[in-house]
Amino acid sequence: MTENRRIALNIAATYGRSLFALACGLFTGRWVLLSLGQVDYGLYGVVGGLTGFIAFLNGLMAGAVGRFYAFSVGQARVAGTRGEGLEVCRQWFNTALLIHTALPLALMVVGYPFGEWAVRHWLTIPPDRVEACVWVFRCVCVSCLVGMMNVPFMAMYVAKQYIAELTLYSFASTTLNVCFLYYMVTHPGDWLARYALWTMLLSVAPQGIVVARAMAVFPECRLRRAYLWNWARVKALANYAGWQFFGSFGALLRSQGIAILINKYYGPAANASMTVANTLSHQCDTLAGSMIGAFSPAIVNACGARDFGRMRAMAYRTCKLGTLLTLIFAIPLALEVEGVLRLWLKEPPDQAAGLCLCILGMVLIDKTAVGHMLAVNANGRVARYQLVLGTSLILTLPIAWLFAALGWGVYAIGGAMVLTMAFCAWGRVWFARHLVGMSARHWLFRILLPLVAVGGVSAGVGLLPRLWLTEGTLPRIILTTLCVEAALIPLAWGLLLSRDERGYLLSKLPGRRR
Repeated sequence: MTENRRIALNIAATYGRSLFALACGLFTGRWVLLSLGQVDYGLYGVVGGLTGFIAFLNGLMAGAVGRFYAFSVGQARVAGTRGEGLEVCRQWFNTALLIHTALPLALMVVGYPFGEWAVRHWLTIPPDRVEACVWVFRCVCVSCLVGMMNVPFMAMYVAKQYIAELTLYSFASTTLNVCFLYYMVTHPGDWLARYALWTMLLSVAPQGIVVARAMAVFPECRLRRAYLWNWARVKALANYAGWQFFGSFGALLRSQGIAILINKYYGPAANASMTVANTLSHQCDTLAGSMIGAFSPAIVNACGARDFGRMRAMAYRTCKLGTLLTLIFAIPLALEVEGVLRLWLKEPPDQAAGLCLCILGMVLIDKTAVGHMLAVNANGRVARYQLVLGTSLILTLPIAWLFAALGWGVYAIGGAMVLTMAFCAWGRVWFARHLVGMSARHWLFRILLPLVAVGGVSAGVGLLPRLWLTEGTLPRIILTTLCVEAALIPLAWGLLLSRDERGYLLSKLPGRRR
């Protein structure tokens, strides 16, 4: 299978998974809130956030390991020596396996006592919910531990672009989750600890399947004692992941630190509003995230093969399509957010609508320059890039704390997140221009301004149903969505996509010649 066809298959599979998850999420998010109640729902978000560092480190190391896997595959393609490339990948796998066994165990030994102490003595938790929250924390810790140990296997799936197979496990997990949550909402009770236990099982079981399948399918996933420790590989992986850690640490503070800040200043009810906003915004981001996940290993492969023109073209395409796919959901949601929340949750938390708009704005800004981030990470020279952008993101928490201390309200905290993300997007463009030769002018005039124009006109068309339909009704939400899409899709096709990109998309339609 050619790389373009594999990318198309991965995108199609992940789109199907994302649409299925989106449809299910519209029901399950409401069921969880109804089953747990606003207080327990907010507590689950903030207590689970205490393990955010481990989950964050998990994603960070997965990206670093996957980058070296995919880069070695690209190098082998140029050299024309498949056996040598396989052996190099196997060396990286064994090194990663050693690191991802020792590191999570060490983190748990150090971090678990502190986390349980925080739940019992530091967070604002009603006394009768403390023990349940402790069990939530324990279940999330187990999920994170297994997730980190699974990274070398999952990263091989991504690097080899076997993403479509992963979607099958996601379909099964989502279906089981829907069944369980329906049982929750139809059988009232104290569900907080039991919900955490179910979420842990649903996370751990598919990862065991991934490990078994990876060892059976990929010859690179073979344990070799001689390859477990190699100082040069450990140093290269640690150096890359270390700078990635610094750059991404601001994102951790932005998500988990903000959750704790809101809890301390505004209480669990405000945490529930932020959790709802993050959940709804995540649903809008699923299609774009799927597309980005399909393009990422191909960008690294092209960089390893020194095909920089192709790497830049895919990075530009990722910016365009990622933002466009987010706009498809974000514009109708932004126009009708209060009505959507009332239909979805019946009685949504008070600040959920405003925070949802803030998170949507942050997501859209992020997508406009996500291709630049992928290209710089593929290149590997990330020290200065992560130093500058990591510092800007770390400023999110003190800025948000200042706004809260001044009494500007919870929406100002969302504004702080949007502000720092805008600076981060600009920094990505600047560094990509200097490190990998991506034109800032091309980004401004071929990507950003056309996206703003297309999005603005589509939003204007989406306001028309307000002239004759009542706010918050299902017919108005549906008509608003149809009006937005009727304007957005033709405008994007004619103004945003280039001739080559239109041809690329048309070539993926059924019946077209490959």
